[in-house]
Amino acid sequence: MIQNDGRDVGRYIRSDLWEDETNLGHILGRATQLNHLRGPNGQVRAGALLTMLDFAGGICAGLAALPDGWVVSTNLAARVLPGPHTGPLRIESDVLRRGRNNVVTSARIVDEGADSLVADGVLTSAILVPEAGPPVWERPMRITVGESRADLPPVHEWIATRTPDEQTIEIDLGDDLRNPWGILHGGVVATMIDLATEHATGAPTTDVVVHFLAPNRVGPVRARAIPLGARSDGEVCRVEIRDEGADRLTAVAVATARG
Repeated sequence: MIQNDGRDVGRYIRSDLWEDETNLGHILGRATQLNHLRGPNGQVRAGALLTMLDFAGGICAGLAALPDGWVVSTNLAARVLPGPHTGPLRIESDVLRRGRNNVVTSARIVDEGADSLVADGVLTSAILVPEAGPPVWERPMRITVGESRADLPPVHEWIATRTPDEQTIEIDLGDDLRNPWGILHGGVVATMIDLATEHATGAPTTDVVVHFLAPNRVGPVRARAIPLGARSDGEVCRVEIRDEGADRLTAVAVATARG
């Protein structure tokens, strides 16, 4: 059993990340094990792709924030393109802006097998100073998840979703879903937005804009997708994330589901 250190989400997503030795701050990554991340249409789920974008963009932002502090995600805007998602997937992230209080990073995912863009996004992260101080990284940074695993469940089983009604999914806040700071991982929040949107509309998620408002610390955590109407590229939903145990709204998103 792997001892929980706040990196279980990265181990599940199975994406290696490393810093370009010739261009420190430029983050590269690769995801080769994809079958457990696919949805009913055979494509990699939007939630998994958003987790990769958040993972790479967050590490990129964190390294840019050093030595002043580390970062937490505050806003993520991303689009997912249709395709076979053959794999392997190549991930890249760069700093767009490093301010006094936040860092803005770009992140994109390319399907090397199909030679096509899969997803791209922009992540805004706030610079904070953890109680124990910023983490210490050996540079150039490298995170590896090891060999492929055959015991990985599909996404909805991994986070153990329940469906209280036709618009809502709910999960317990297990330790393996928390980030190194002990709160629900931003990638899991994005995954819940994806799954709730699909649950409410019956179609895969494409564009997502999510605003992280507060950490999820207690649970259970609920995602409720409210269809707002249709447009040419799909049905638009407002998705709210709530930490029911703490009785607070923790994230709000607008997501589009392609019909």
